[in-house]
This record gives sequence, structure tokens and C-alpha cells, in this order.
Amino acid sequence: MRFQLVFFLVFSLTATLAVAQKTLSAKPTKTLFAIKAVDEKTEAELPARFAIRAILAKKNYAGTSRPGTEYTFMLTRADTLNVVVNVPGYLEAEEVMVVTCDTCANYGYAVQMEKADTVFRNLKEGQAIQLDKVFFDQSSYHLRTESYDQLDKLLRTLQTAPTLKIEIAGHTDNVGDRRLNQLLSEQRAKVITSYLITRGIPEARLRHNGYGSSRPAAPNDVEENKRKNRRVEFVVLAK
Repeated sequence: MRFQLVFFLVFSLTATLAVAQKTLSAKPTKTLFAIKAVDEKTEAELPARFAIRAILAKKNYAGTSRPGTEYTFMLTRADTLNVVVNVPGYLEAEEVMVVTCDTCANYGYAVQMEKADTVFRNLKEGQAIQLDKVFFDQSSYHLRTESYDQLDKLLRTLQTAPTLKIEIAGHTDNVGDRRLNQLLSEQRAKVITSYLITRGIPEARLRHNGYGSSRPAAPNDVEENKRKNRRVEFVVLAK
């Protein structure tokens, strides 16, 4: 029966292989293994390229799938599979599966793929990245809910790069009292830092500062340029 796949996802390939060699049956079998890739949020099927290594059988399989089809190959015994999946616009996925069944005629599995834009990539020390989809109420440090998607992208970046340290930097235009602008920029940076800390990022990896209107990104001459100066950035301190 399809989708009867018994598998274990593990962090250590070495440990998985040790278990597999002790427990998997060496009985010859003919099992049609079918695999596809799907978007982790929408479950939409994706065109994908697969590279699969059957460890115990010492066989390599490679092929592609497209929406509505699966990549299939024949397993000749219960085995441990190292699966690498590539989809344009998505992060490469690698999974280790221990296929324990030696009597099933069919197996089916779907690999969940994460879009590449769900994390910030190719970061360099000293680089400043504007959080252009983070919004506050006017003249306030009240964070609006439509900011959460991009802040969660930053959160995932920090989670996947455990040595990354950043500064959250708040900036304003030059309209109004300079001291109030300075305070507002500090408070906005602090709110974002608190958002990350409450979701598990160690405080030691984060720094927040407000620069008011002292570091404009554009001349404060027209409204379009002033809007560019009202911003929050994160700066890479260490990778």
C-alpha cells in the first residue's frame, strides 16, 4: 500500500547506518519506491531533481519529477536511503530514511521543501540589510502585525546560523525634535530585539541601537527620500 513508508529522520548518518546494518533484513525484494517534492506550506507538488544513495545495496539513483508525477525506482532490499532533493527557488533538502519493510510492493514519500527566501543568505560581516517589510504605527514603536513575516525570516536566519551575531539599528528622518527621533529609533530597535529574544535567540547574539536622523540613507529633501530614511536595518556583526 502506498505511503506505508516507515522512516526515521536523523541528524547523524553514521548512527543511522549503524542501526540499519544491525536491524534491516537482507531478504531480496522488489519494491517500487516513489518520491516527490512538495512546498512545505501549500503542499503544492514541485518539479524536482533527486539524487538517492541506497547504502546497503550500494546503488545510486538519480532522476526528476514534475507536478502530477513521481520519480520512481526499484529497491532490491530493505535499506537506508540518503536522499538529496533540489528544486529551483528552494533550499536543497537532504534526508536519511531507514526503509524497514521487505514485503511491501510500493512505498511513497513526499519531501517537504523550504523556499530559499525564507532565510537571508550570503551574509557578510559589516553588511546592513534593510527590513523593508517591518512597519510601525506613525511616530510610534508599536509593531504592526504585517511585520511578522519578515521578522520570522530573520528569526529563521538566526536559528540556522548559530554563530551569527547582529545589531538591530533604528533610523528616522530629520522631521521633528531630534531627541525624540533618537528615542523613537532606539525603542523601535529594542522592540524587534525583544521579538527575537522571546522566540529563543540568545540576547548575547543581539545588539540594538537607535541612530535617529544621524545616518540618512538619502537626502532629507523630499518625502520619498524621507521615507527611505525612516527604516530599521540589521547589521551583521559576526558570522
